[in-house]
Amino acid sequence: MIRPAAQELADRLADLVRAQELLLDLVLRQRPAIIEGRHADVDAVAAEIELEIRRMAGIEKARAAAAEALADEVGLAATRWSALREVLAHDERSLIAPRVERVETLVRDLELANTINGQLVRQELDLLDLSIRSLARPDPRTAHRAYSATGGRAADAPAVPMLLNTAA
Repeated sequence: MIRPAAQELADRLADLVRAQELLLDLVLRQRPAIIEGRHADVDAVAAEIELEIRRMAGIEKARAAAAEALADEVGLAATRWSALREVLAHDERSLIAPRVERVETLVRDLELANTINGQLVRQELDLLDLSIRSLARPDPRTAHRAYSATGGRAADAPAVPMLLNTAA
């Protein structure tokens, strides 16, 4: 027989899994927009991600409260899964364990996806920085003369623009 507190924790974990799956989908959906330089799409998905993270914060509070209620019911001070699983009945563990494992997997997947997206954004920023710096720097191949052939002051060497196409 599954205790109501264990069922509540399982339900909150299921909510958390759904929220994390949606968040992972958003992060993965953002990647092509980053790669293709579609900044408006990146911003739009980022706004959706921010809303989902706020919603997930509420879900996480409910999950923590359910874990605390279950820990109180079984006489534990700790609410960690490693402590709870040892005192739960087999059917309660069977109900909760797959959801905990799925949450852990999703957290790892989200960390990896965020890392990749962050690297792509940093790469684009580095390319932009290189392009801007190349516009501001004179061409080192030209000789800088103080005077022209007629004896007047020579004009500054023109900057050599270098724009990089990151969409290619």
